[in-house]
Amino acid sequence: MKNKFKILLVFICLPALLMQISCIEKGKSQKQKATPKMDTIAIGEQFNIYKMPYAYDHSIIYNANDKKWHLYGIELGNRTFIHLTADSLTQRGWQKHKPFSYKSEEIWAPHIVKNDEVYYMYYTNIGVPREIRLATSKDLFEWKHYSDEPLFAFKNEHTNNMKNKDPMVFKHGGQWIMYYSMMKDAKHWVVGYSTSNNLIDWSDPKICFDENTEEPNVESPYVVKRGKYYYMFLSARPWPHGAEEIFKSESPFLWESKDLVKSINPWHAAEVVQDLDGKWYLSRSSGNETDFRLAPLYWNDGLEN
Repeated sequence: MKNKFKILLVFICLPALLMQISCIEKGKSQKQKATPKMDTIAIGEQFNIYKMPYAYDHSIIYNANDKKWHLYGIELGNRTFIHLTADSLTQRGWQKHKPFSYKSEEIWAPHIVKNDEVYYMYYTNIGVPREIRLATSKDLFEWKHYSDEPLFAFKNEHTNNMKNKDPMVFKHGGQWIMYYSMMKDAKHWVVGYSTSNNLIDWSDPKICFDENTEEPNVESPYVVKRGKYYYMFLSARPWPHGAEEIFKSESPFLWESKDLVKSINPWHAAEVVQDLDGKWYLSRSSGNETDFRLAPLYWNDGLEN
């Protein structure tokens, strides 16, 4: 009789025991997913490279012909880009040159890449709708517009003004990818991207980062590849004066909130720049700080000594 009772007790308790084990294992799995692994990126001490009354989105590129670093960035009034040069990336105090403008209209966020001895500057022309424009140069001083027509001013079935802004162009194999902040509908901001084979003709927009947010806290996207990983830097998190956040993915076409690996606050509109000696730097601009700044950037991922 006792043995029958024990057997009956096992049959009664076994389902509950198995359920408890399942819940424990499920809890472990959820805990692992909810705790993303932080990356080893570190930022060194900031230093000023140029003082000015107003400093914001910018682009830094090296010209091997004149052996100078060039910086273009938004000036006070948002109708010109300041143009600075320096013999050294880390030089304190850069030389100022004639600014860049487009028909005295409001312009934002230049980004410059080089291909086949030609420099391509992409920037935002503010209007309704907002437009992404292109100017080209062979020396980073004299610029010509490819056309009076914009590269694109996207719209879709949800909105006639997707407010595309802050373009950044990245080389991916034999293809170019342009990342930008945009609205996917009348309320929600995302990071969009288009692709091109010639830097002039661009595909319709797709989305690579979407948090379903009504705040434009996806400003100034910047992408860098390290080994098999793609790092995307985003500003204004939260909007309008929040941190610079870094997301890590194995695809250049998709990042998610869970991919966050670093938050730097305060910071804004970062550019990732590698010096001629191989050292990396993170630039910072801020209308509140009245200057451009750099800081050493340490990846600590074993890809460099």
